[in-house]
Amino acid sequence: MVRLPAPYCPSNRPEAGLTLIEVLIALAIMSIAMTAIIQSVSHNIRATDYLQTKTMAMWVGQQVLNEARAGLVSVPAPPDQLRQTTTLLQRDWYWQAEQMPTLNPRIQKIRVSVYQRPPEDHDAVSLVTLTTWLSRAKLAS
Repeated sequence: MVRLPAPYCPSNRPEAGLTLIEVLIALAIMSIAMTAIIQSVSHNIRATDYLQTKTMAMWVGQQVLNEARAGLVSVPAPPDQLRQTTTLLQRDWYWQAEQMPTLNPRIQKIRVSVYQRPPEDHDAVSLVTLTTWLSRAKLAS
């Protein structure tokens, strides 16, 4: 009787499993990769929030400038400033508008700065500052 060799089976080999070192190295590589992915996602969320805040502040500033152009808001002459609060998308936005003279006495420069906190706070920083020019005829009407 002739005996045939047994078919190759990886489980018959003594080194068929992973060693503890190989498992630890794989876990270290996975943890480094996951840390990089979490940092990337966190940075993306912060950037998206910043852009959303900046966009809403821009909308508030544009609204104030449009109201000034339409004559709905009266911006006082220097050195006074107009300070108000606008609620947009369930958030309060603080803004101040000031009128500035130009070289042409018939044209006035109006600048609007929008803040997340009241501008009187020492750490309040303007998110956006928008500028427009109006002719005297539009200011009088």
